[in-house]
Amino acid sequence: MTASESPKLIYVAMRHPRYSHETFIKRWREHAALGMRQPRWRNVARYLHCDRIDGLSASVPTIDCDGIAVVVYRSETARQAHIADESARRTMKQDELDTFAQPVANMAVLLIEHVERPAPLDGFRLFVFWPTGPTDHSLARYGNLLQRADVGWTRNEATERMGAWDCPRVDELSSATIEPLCALAARVADALDVAQRGNDGNGIEREEPRLVLTRTVVLHDVT
Repeated sequence: MTASESPKLIYVAMRHPRYSHETFIKRWREHAALGMRQPRWRNVARYLHCDRIDGLSASVPTIDCDGIAVVVYRSETARQAHIADESARRTMKQDELDTFAQPVANMAVLLIEHVERPAPLDGFRLFVFWPTGPTDHSLARYGNLLQRADVGWTRNEATERMGAWDCPRVDELSSATIEPLCALAARVADALDVAQRGNDGNGIEREEPRLVLTRTVVLHDVT
């Protein structure tokens, strides 16, 4: 396992009502291009757009969204410098109003990543968003699927809540093909059924993880 000291921001992208999913993806790329033109972009090491795609069965609990963005900063000092650029922040906030259904910070979480098994950045990516509560926040129970050499696995532990969204952990599973990710998602759904979703067997309310299946587009990578 490799732990990173570089802060990592993940946000869930939800389109403005004026856009279809297809037109939003184009508009999202324009928003990204605007951000990458700002002088403060020197503080960013990696930027991914992970476009939501279909492929999960109806039994899998998901987030209704259009994609997931991943931003990795060069360091905590670089992240603070990024935030301190008020001119760029005002520009990007204004553009957010035309792009997203709500401010990005409302569905964002700051994390530190732990790479259990490295994999190429492109391809397909399955995100598992874990809620607060009595869940053990572990994918280990899903066994052999996590041991496949062709499936990358990164655990992301939250360090700071950006808005109202409380998400203590996000797992990323990546693969060159979609099949192993769909199989893992089905295993998660089966395990939730066994646990009788919403109740852990002791009368304690249990929140379920939410999954998003995506195709990754690498927009910036200097790592």
